[in-house]
Amino acid sequence: MSGSKPSDRQSGGLPTAELAARLAKGATPDARAEVAATVGKALEAGALGAGELQLATDIVRRLAIDVERQVRESLAAAVRRTSDLPHDVAIALARDIASVARPVLEEFSVLTDSDLVELISADDEDKQLAVAARPTLSEAVADALVAHGTENVVVAVVSNPGAVLAEPTLDLALDRFPESERVHAPLVARDALPVAVAERLVAMVSERLQGELVRRHSLPLDLATDLILDGRERATLGLVNDSSPPERVEDLVRSLANGGRLTSSIVVRAACIGDVTFVETALAVLAKVPVDNAGRLVHDSGRRGLDALADKAGIGPRDRVVLRAAVETVDETELGDGPADRQRFAETVIERVLTRFDTDEMGVSDEDVMYLIKKLEGYVAARPDVASV
Repeated sequence: MSGSKPSDRQSGGLPTAELAARLAKGATPDARAEVAATVGKALEAGALGAGELQLATDIVRRLAIDVERQVRESLAAAVRRTSDLPHDVAIALARDIASVARPVLEEFSVLTDSDLVELISADDEDKQLAVAARPTLSEAVADALVAHGTENVVVAVVSNPGAVLAEPTLDLALDRFPESERVHAPLVARDALPVAVAERLVAMVSERLQGELVRRHSLPLDLATDLILDGRERATLGLVNDSSPPERVEDLVRSLANGGRLTSSIVVRAACIGDVTFVETALAVLAKVPVDNAGRLVHDSGRRGLDALADKAGIGPRDRVVLRAAVETVDETELGDGPADRQRFAETVIERVLTRFDTDEMGVSDEDVMYLIKKLEGYVAARPDVASV
């Protein structure tokens, strides 16, 4: 049997006095890097006794200030997931060059929010990106990253589902990068956004992202309606860029329905500005009937088909009355071919619908009246003969 004492042996890869002795004898950088990996694995396993833990800690402290970058990199990679590392060692590694600090900044639970905020303020993009990649980011850390980080860093933060983003932090991201679709897109894709932030995004993002905003977030009804119907109007007039082909109406309607955004009010408002294609498709999807059948029912001369279809689609009695009047008005109004004709057509339909009803129990709701009046005012103000006055 060997005469070695148990404390001088390596048992199952645990650090012992033998490892410390290897370091004391002037081990090569490769050997020191190997010791770093061995100690790190033992710390991560969390099975060290009190004496072994103290010895491992002493070894780690020495390796954390090793002159060779290779050794420090090996140590940082090995201890990135351990919770037994002393705080001072964690800070030393985090303040090291980026290649050493990165694994520690990405995963190390020993670092506090205060530590991370201080490190972020040093304006090192590589380190900021490492922090932004952590599984979770507190409100304070996320705010510091957005305040100090480059566009790449802010994109990483708003793309991180584990980041807690307060409304002021979101506003700051938009203030700093108002024209960056790289920032806008992951914001739109987040599970939840404050309404005020979503409203700001509406004016900043592309038409494609506006559609995503409507589908994913609870925008105010008037704003959501404008985005949906104005987008449809642009598509109808061929005003959408070739790089953003207009979405098929049925795809749009189904995506709205799947997101719970296809409301009775939006259907009624679409009818009131003359977008019957949207109305037919929406009623078909809500009533679960083929679109062709819905089109025939909508334009049934006796309007019984429209009433039955709207009822099956879940449109209430009050809204059905307005819907019927709007469709009748559309059928009675001639639509020209040009953009100005389409705009004038919408004006005419709104005017006729509004004059047919008072805002009583079976008429247009107060909210829808206000929406249609604002819509009408917008159409009139945009007319060349009015705009030039």
